[in-house]
Amino acid sequence: MLIWKAFGRVPILFQRRGMFRVKPSGTTLNLKRNGGEKVKRKKKKLDLFGQPIIEEPHQLLTAQAKIVNLSDSDALLLGLTGYVATKMWNVANHERKAVWQETGKIPGFADQCKTLKNNRWYKLLPSQTSQEVLAELDDSYLSWYGHRRNGDMAAKPPGFRKKDTLSTLTFKQNAFGMLDGNKVLLKLPQKTYERTRLELAYILPPDTTLGKVQQVKLSYEPKTGEWYLLIYHKVKIEYLPPANILAFDLGIVNIVAGYFSTGQSFVVPGGELLALDRYFHKMKAKTNSSRSRKCRGLNRKWSRQRKHYLHVLTKNIVEQAAAHNVSHILVGELKGIHQDKDWGAKQNQELHAWPYRKIIQTLTYKAALKGILVQEVSERNTSTTCPICGKRVKSARVERGLFVHCGQATNADAVGAFNILQRYLRDNGKTLLEVVGELARPVVNLFVWRKSTPLGREQGTFRSVA
Repeated sequence: MLIWKAFGRVPILFQRRGMFRVKPSGTTLNLKRNGGEKVKRKKKKLDLFGQPIIEEPHQLLTAQAKIVNLSDSDALLLGLTGYVATKMWNVANHERKAVWQETGKIPGFADQCKTLKNNRWYKLLPSQTSQEVLAELDDSYLSWYGHRRNGDMAAKPPGFRKKDTLSTLTFKQNAFGMLDGNKVLLKLPQKTYERTRLELAYILPPDTTLGKVQQVKLSYEPKTGEWYLLIYHKVKIEYLPPANILAFDLGIVNIVAGYFSTGQSFVVPGGELLALDRYFHKMKAKTNSSRSRKCRGLNRKWSRQRKHYLHVLTKNIVEQAAAHNVSHILVGELKGIHQDKDWGAKQNQELHAWPYRKIIQTLTYKAALKGILVQEVSERNTSTTCPICGKRVKSARVERGLFVHCGQATNADAVGAFNILQRYLRDNGKTLLEVVGELARPVVNLFVWRKSTPLGREQGTFRSVA
């Protein structure tokens, strides 16, 4: 039995799609899974001879297509189903709060699927679409639990949606079909609407080729009044044969420092991202409340600009790798960098806002589309190891950005990337590289905003500085 502390009546330990027993405002909680069910392991797929089937590598992508030529009757039907999904959310949320107040238990996903399967709003949507609404609500509660677990006492549980909100609709497996001529067929519950099938035309973005479609979502944009189709599709990945290697080290002053096995090196200063974060932190501090309209608008603008910066950053890295005939990208493996470390208020804020995991995830899928494999390599002691003699010398970083040892002054971050590459070569029994002059003066890639809109700076690009 596990015993955990809680903040008020909010459970700290939680499980995906499960339910836990919750005692009101005590100091100690006994949390159990209802029924004590066992976790089932996913069975391996076997061929006719009983041997495990090795699945080919693939990548799951999302394509956003615009719905076009929408008739009035189709638009009315889409609006009706979006309204039903909103009602489904509110009914499920009300049921969670009511059960919690009465019994002290917060229903989970599986429990709500059983309880609400006969609800009128549940039946007005395909069963998997209704279940996806319940799953989305469950994820929101898990996020709330996480905020409270991390000490955010001001975090509030998910609220109700406004009646004029049209919620996103998810169609899985047999509930949709992809037709020729950029059309999608959506299936609706029988004996509910005047028709059981809805055929919609869409336009894909340029240079977009769909793979095997897994599911689709219909999303409404209230500002423009347009409907969009989010297509989740799987594409086959074919990795390149072994060729050149790119290793890079992630940091804060230099967000990326890279070194190619051919001898070239580069750095990307992180000042632009730091300035972006500091600006929005200051602007948010001037608002009256974190839930105010102005603060929420700042969060959306901050998120857009941050997302664009990371997108352009990872795209630039992949383009450089492709230009240098790279088949493998090595990135320093970061573990426990947020644990048991106190660098002061300013440095702690920068460290915890540092999107290193997002960079690795975005880079991995972008590189895979080019056939480049991304691997994580331990970066332990790589920034304090001399690239010439191979000894660990902590005092060699005498000045910010410089590594001085064996009579040579080199870029400290580029040294870290070089040592990551050397460690990979050593562990795989390959010939080590010799130190070249590029470590002393790597190419600097600067990010420059190149377009401003009424919503703020929206686009930018990188340019190299010798």
